[in-house]
Amino acid sequence: MQSGIRLSRPPSDSSAATILESWLPEALASAGQTFGGSSPSLRLSLSGPEGGEWDLQICDGTLDLHRCMPTIGVRREDPDIWIRQSAADFLAVLFPSDDLFEFLPPTANLVDLLSPESQEMELLQKLDGRIKFELEGKRRRRWAVDAAFGRAGMLSGRARTTVIIDACTCEKLAARTMNPLQALLGGRLRVEGDKAFAMQVLMLVATRIGG
Repeated sequence: MQSGIRLSRPPSDSSAATILESWLPEALASAGQTFGGSSPSLRLSLSGPEGGEWDLQICDGTLDLHRCMPTIGVRREDPDIWIRQSAADFLAVLFPSDDLFEFLPPTANLVDLLSPESQEMELLQKLDGRIKFELEGKRRRRWAVDAAFGRAGMLSGRARTTVIIDACTCEKLAARTMNPLQALLGGRLRVEGDKAFAMQVLMLVATRIGG
């Protein structure tokens, strides 16, 4: 992994739009030119009162980010990854809660998170489908994300595979004390739909989380 900027937190009252359009570019700019290469293209669709849709990608060390506005009759180019979730669940990734797993530890490297290594890119290129993750937290708090990959994922009207997992299992996966196959075989996570596709995505996620 590259050495670069550590993950600072935006102000706790920040909206998703402020984080994406102001804080994120400034955080990346503060890394200077210590990073390069390109990341997969990502479309982020956030539902709710403070939601919206954004396309972002790092191209040769520069962040290309813009908010998508509805355009009738114009089809946009498909991204490599399309993530859909509520604005509240997006904010929960950056602002730790006692009811949920800490998605991004203080040691997380922002540049590394946005710039997969070559073996991770190979895994990404093999993914073709749409999957939903549901995390069961404490006090009935639930967190969800819907992610699409490849042509099949972009054309799918809904997630064909769902992975349901609890916060304790997430912590073990992040700490590398358990791998996705062990979690599946041990009944620590439930898969509805295509189990082979779920394992492909879980193996990629396992390389992205944790310190």
